[in-house]
Formats: sequence, C-alpha cells, structure tokens
Amino acid sequence: MLQRDIEPRQNWQERLCELGFDFYEVSSQHPYWTDHQYFQLNRTQIEQIDSVTEELHQLTIKAIEYVFEHDLLHLFGLPEKHHALLRHSWETDKTYLYGRFDFAWNGKDAPKLLEYNAQTPTSLFEASVAAWDWLKQNVDAGRLPSQADQFNILDEQLIVQFSLLKTTKNPQSPVLHFACDETSSEDVRTVTYMAACAEEAGWEAVIVDINAIQLTDDERFADHNSKLINNLFSLYPYEFALLDEYSDYLACSHCTFIEPLWKVLLSSKALLPILWQLHPGHRNLLECYFADDPRAESLKNKVIKPIFSREGANIGIYCQGEQVAGTSGNYGREGFICQQYAPLARFDGSHCVVGSWVIGQVGAGISFRLSDNLITNDVARFVPHLILN
Repeated sequence: MLQRDIEPRQNWQERLCELGFDFYEVSSQHPYWTDHQYFQLNRTQIEQIDSVTEELHQLTIKAIEYVFEHDLLHLFGLPEKHHALLRHSWETDKTYLYGRFDFAWNGKDAPKLLEYNAQTPTSLFEASVAAWDWLKQNVDAGRLPSQADQFNILDEQLIVQFSLLKTTKNPQSPVLHFACDETSSEDVRTVTYMAACAEEAGWEAVIVDINAIQLTDDERFADHNSKLINNLFSLYPYEFALLDEYSDYLACSHCTFIEPLWKVLLSSKALLPILWQLHPGHRNLLECYFADDPRAESLKNKVIKPIFSREGANIGIYCQGEQVAGTSGNYGREGFICQQYAPLARFDGSHCVVGSWVIGQVGAGISFRLSDNLITNDVARFVPHLILN
C-alpha cells in the first residue's frame, strides 16, 4: 500500500461543490478532502481486505445471534425497558442495508478490526461518488494510467440492496423516508445520495429533518407535511433514539425501520469483547475485554473505549501502563471496553485508518482516513485510492 502525490485538479473545490460535496473542509486549517494524494493498492490487497470484510461481517451477525441466545443485552448499556423491543426486532427482521469496518492495516499484514460502524457509517458519499469522480477526471486528464481502477461498487450494491429491501420490508408502501439532522451538510449529502440510490431501486424517497418528525394522535410518526412515515431510514444513532422521549413509541409506531433496531448492537463496541470470546486468537481480531474484566489488566498496550463513542471521543491509549493519547467527550456512562492496541500505518507522520464497506453481505469498497493524531477524529482527512496491478 503506497501513498502517492499527484497534482491537484484545477478548481477541484468547485468540482466537489458541483457534486454537492460542500463540506470538503472542516475549517481553513483542517481540510477534509485530499485532492493531491492517493493510496495505491494492487488487486491481491483488494481481494484480501474484501475477504476479511465479508468473513468478519458473518462473524458479527453470528455474535448478535449469540447475544440474544444468551441474554447478554445488559452488556450494551442500553435502557432495559427496550430490551424486548430489540429482541422483537431481531426475531422479526434480519434484513439490513450496510456498514463500515474500520481496520488498522498496512497493506501487508493481517488487517486488525478496530470497530464496526454498522448503523450510521459516514463518508459513504465521499467513497462512492467523490472518489470515483476524482479517479475518472484524473484518468481523463492523463495524470493517472488508463488502467487505474477503484474498489468501489457502492452505487451498484446499494441499489441492489434497496431493491431487496423494497420486496421484503414493507412492499405495500413504496415511500421511504430518510431522516437526518439538516443542520449538518455531511448528513444531508449522505441521505440525499442514499435517497437517489433508493429511487433507482423503485422507492419513492422523502427527506425529512429528524427534528421535524411529529407524533400523531394515534401515536404514529409523521413527517414535516404531516404524512405518515411507514418506512424510515434514520441517520440518527439508535443509541440516542432509545434514550429520547420518542423511544416509547417505537414499538407501536407501525413503522418499518431501515436499519432494523437491533443494528444498534452491531455498531456497539460491546460487540468487540464478545467477538474475541467467541473467536480467541482470530488473525483479524484484537484481544478485547470489558473494562471491568480482570483480564483487561493483562493488556499492557491497550485502548480504552466507551461502548458507544463517535468520532474518537473519550478514548485513551496506554502503552506499558502510561497514557500516550486521550480525548474528551460526553460518552462513557454506558461503560467501557479494553482492546489491544494496534498501531495504525504511518505515512509522512500521519496515521491511517482503512474503512471497508459491506452492503448487505457483500464487500463493496474501501476508504482511507488520515489523522495527525493517534486517535482518529472528525477532522481526519479523506484520501482517495486506486488499484494498479
């Protein structure tokens, strides 16, 4: 896996805005999109990460089955009053859309799973649309070889999966609402892209601000136009939704959820020690325990993470008993896990996390984030990639 420099496209900022990618920088000091660099891989490496992704996805699904079979929901830090709702979700709906694994990987050794973002993974539009446009424009301009390719079938697989969901979720109702916080350009761009894929699959898509969803007199959910919501994809994290005042109406809302509610477990870091318990020594897993497990003390180089944490919040890295990096935030009341530390691949002083996408059960693409810090956060840079044999 090589990091390469390339001349930035002329007026690349304007091009990204044409695509609807107006959040290409976090601030003038923190660019988000990287136009002047890329990662180069070969097909053997792509086959490796694809195979690992699909295998781990199957292991995580079996781990969720194990959680329900052995009544382990109490380990996930979610309200006990919703345990029956999550169990019902699992028992009645095992269809789902997508997820993104995050790996520590240098392109040579076995990828090591850091976590699985399986309910609201971000950077989907960037990986699918913006990165492909970057490749095509650079090939057309002669700055990249004509045979350059990407591991990027996200568009195609999303349409396939939305088609499948249309026939299995709620076929009598063709309208699918997409909810997000409309104050976030990134979230709006993500759901707009997903809605376009859903429409290609035959859905009628409606985008709604999560804050505009109403509760009707008969305890149904309705959108900003007072239209009933029968099918809902929400970019609002379920661990938050299960805590707010609307959560008591989820069970009686007659709403079909994409993703199903049990996917809150698949996105939880509580799944990581359970995976290790089920598959100790697996080449792609890191040794991992709940923080209150005495075995966690045996890890000299470790990362302590909240069970639910986003964008690198409330994480601590410890080497030989000394904290070498840490972040603050509002997570942790739900508990922590303790995971073996896996150094990220370094490129020019930056640390790389490799994201590997799964749509349904199919590996569908990869993405790269570079951070100046040991802990990847919301200002980590997105870097496109290409494949050359």
